[in-house]
Amino acid sequence: MPRSYGRNERVAAAILRELAEILQRELKDPRVRDATVTEVRVSEDLRNATVYISFLTDNQDEIKQAMEGLKKAKGFIRSTLAGRLNLRYMPDLVLKHDTLITDSMKLDALIRKGLHKD
Repeated sequence: MPRSYGRNERVAAAILRELAEILQRELKDPRVRDATVTEVRVSEDLRNATVYISFLTDNQDEIKQAMEGLKKAKGFIRSTLAGRLNLRYMPDLVLKHDTLITDSMKLDALIRKGLHKD
């Protein structure tokens, strides 16, 4: 039997899709140009959306500045999303840095180093 997706999962997918486009095309802050939305989780009551964002760099200063830029633009992002999504209530956005990609790259490097060690 196919899995049915709840409303919060459909809203999360819509937010991810639209937010990725907003970051790529509409946000003019140069600090966030390398930001990628990796996941969005929306609470059951649709009041909060946790947005996980990764970056192409592992420089902590650049990531910190980019997250600050995103937090300053949160009002613009939320209002733009509200205009695009047909929702009764726009969830509050909680922006978090997603370290999964950089952590997996570090782990992969350690595994490769261990495999090639003689």
